[in-house]
Amino acid sequence: MLKYLLLILFCCLLSCETEKGQEQTSAPQMQFIKAVKQKGPVAYRDPFGAISPDGKLFAYSDRKQILVQQVVGGATFELEKHGTFVITLTWLPDSQHLVTYEIGGDREYWYIYDLLTKQGLPLWPDRKVFSNNNLELDRADIKDLTWSSDGQQVAGLSKNDGKTQMWIMNNIGEDEKVIAENELIESIQWNPSSNSFAGIIEENGKRSIQLDLANSNSEKIKVDSYGPIAFSPDGQFLYFSLANEKEVIDLQQYDMKSKSRTQLASFSRDSYAPSVAKDGSVLFRLQDYKVFIAAVDGDGGESKPITTFMSEISHWHPDGKLLSFTYGNWRRVMDDRNYPDITQEIGYVNFDMNQPKDKPDVVVRASYSEDQGMAWSPNNKWIAFHTHADGTDDIWIQPNNDASKGKPLSKGGYETGWPRWSPDGKWIVSNTAPTSDRINKLFLIGINQETGEPTTEQIELVPPGLEEGSFTDSQWMNDSKNLIVEYVVTPELKEIHIVPIDGKPGKKIHSFNSDQLYSGIALSHDQKWVAYIAPDEKGNFQVFKVSIDGKVVKQLTFDATNKAHPAGSPTDNIFSFTVFNYESIFWLMKP
Repeated sequence: MLKYLLLILFCCLLSCETEKGQEQTSAPQMQFIKAVKQKGPVAYRDPFGAISPDGKLFAYSDRKQILVQQVVGGATFELEKHGTFVITLTWLPDSQHLVTYEIGGDREYWYIYDLLTKQGLPLWPDRKVFSNNNLELDRADIKDLTWSSDGQQVAGLSKNDGKTQMWIMNNIGEDEKVIAENELIESIQWNPSSNSFAGIIEENGKRSIQLDLANSNSEKIKVDSYGPIAFSPDGQFLYFSLANEKEVIDLQQYDMKSKSRTQLASFSRDSYAPSVAKDGSVLFRLQDYKVFIAAVDGDGGESKPITTFMSEISHWHPDGKLLSFTYGNWRRVMDDRNYPDITQEIGYVNFDMNQPKDKPDVVVRASYSEDQGMAWSPNNKWIAFHTHADGTDDIWIQPNNDASKGKPLSKGGYETGWPRWSPDGKWIVSNTAPTSDRINKLFLIGINQETGEPTTEQIELVPPGLEEGSFTDSQWMNDSKNLIVEYVVTPELKEIHIVPIDGKPGKKIHSFNSDQLYSGIALSHDQKWVAYIAPDEKGNFQVFKVSIDGKVVKQLTFDATNKAHPAGSPTDNIFSFTVFNYESIFWLMKP
C-alpha cells in the first residue's frame, strides 16, 4: 500500500501542460481502486478494466478471469467465462451487462454477461457471418464492439486487404454496413458531441483522432495518440494518451471548446485506457512491469539478485561461468504497437551471486526485432536463439558474438519457444505451434556444431500418450538421448515427463497446478532434480524442485515475489530464474 500512497503524493505535485503554453495547475485528486496482477512476464499483456457508465461498478480481467466489484471497494464476484482467454471487455450503457471477446472456447468469440444472474451467453449467436457489398467476414473477424450511449447502435472493426473497416449495426447485430475504411482505425468510442462514433485513424503515416468516423470531412484532432480514448458524457472533454520523450504514454485531457490539452498523469510506465462515468469520473490504468534475474542455492534459501536492469529468461554457458538473458525496455504501448519488432535484446554477464550487474557484460544481439532465449553450442562456436527478424517466428543461429551472420534454422510456426542444445552438440530442441491454434509441439533439428549447418530437416517429436497437449519447455539430459519436458494438459495443470528422442514412450515424473504460461523447467547440475514454477500457499509463484524419480518435492524460494523461467547451472548446485512484478494499477480521478 505504501507505493500507492507515494504515487498519490506524486500526482498531487504533478504540473499540467497545455498546448497553448506552460500552466501550473493543481492535479486532480486520485483514488486508488485496484491493483490487478498478471500471471507471468511472457505472452501476457496488461490486465484491463473499465468503470460502469453509472460509476458504481468496476469490471476487470487479467485475460483469464472476469471480475466485478463496487468502485468504493468491497466484495468481488467472478463471471464464468466461456473462452480460455478474455481479449476485450466492454460495458453496455445500462451498467448491468458486459460484453467480452474470448478465444480458445467454442468459437462464439463474443459473449454478453448479465450481472444479476452472473451468467454469460453468446452475443447474437445466429450471426455467423457479417457482409457488406463484396466483403464477407466471420463473426470472429469483427472486433472492438462499442455501443452508442442510448444502446441502439453498435460499431466494430475489421481488417481486410491491408485496411481497417468500421462497421455499424443495430443492437441485435443486424443491418450491418461498412461506413468507413482507412489505413488504420482503432480505439472507437461514442462521441456525445457529434452523436457518432469517433476513433484514432492513420493516413499517410500520420495519426489523428477523427470526431465522426462516418464523415470523412469531420474534424480531426492532430495528436499522435495511442491506446483507448474516451469522452465525458456531455462531450466537452476527450481523454487519450500521448508519448513523452521516454516513449512512455501519459494520460491527457482535451477540452473540445477551448482546444486546449492538459496532462493528467506522469509516471515511469504507461498511464492510459480511460473510461468515463456519467458524473465525469475518469478511471485509467497505470502499468507496472519489472523483470530481473536472480539465483538461489539448489537446496533452497535466500534469493540473490544477479541483474538490476530489465532482464528475463536466463540460460547458462556450458562452463557455468556465464549467464545469458533477454533484456531491454519492452512491454510498453509504444513498443508493443510494433510487435514483434520490440526492444528485446540478448546478452550475458559473468555470473556472480555477490555482486549484481546493472547492465550486460556483453551484448550478443541487439536487432530491430524480438530476440530471446539464447543458448551456446557445447563447443562455444555458435549461439542459437529465438527471433522474429525478417518476419519470421523461428530459431536462428549465429557465430558466437557475431550477430551480422545470423540465419534461420527452423521454418514456420507460431509462438516458437527457446532453443536448447544437446550436450553432444548434435541436436537443437525447441517447440512451436504448427498452426494458428497456438498448441506448441516438440521439434528437433540435427546440427553440426563445427559448421553451424543443419544435418536434418525440422523433425516433429510426438511422444506416445502426449499427442493432445502443449509443450512449453524442454531440457536435455546428459546422454543427449532423453529430454525433460514441461507438458501442459490444461491451462491450470502441467506435467513433467522424461521423453526419449527416438520416439519411444517416456515417463511422467510429476504433475502440478499452475496457470502461468511458459513458466519453464530446469535440470540440476547432477541431473537428480527438475526445477519448476508453481504457486505457494499465498499465491506467489515460487521455484520448486522434484526428484528425477518423482518421489520428493522441495520448495526452493520463499520471498513474496513472483518467479518464472528457472535455469540450472551445469557445474554448481544453483538455479537462476526470473523475478517479476506485472500489474495494472487502476486509479479514479475527477478532473
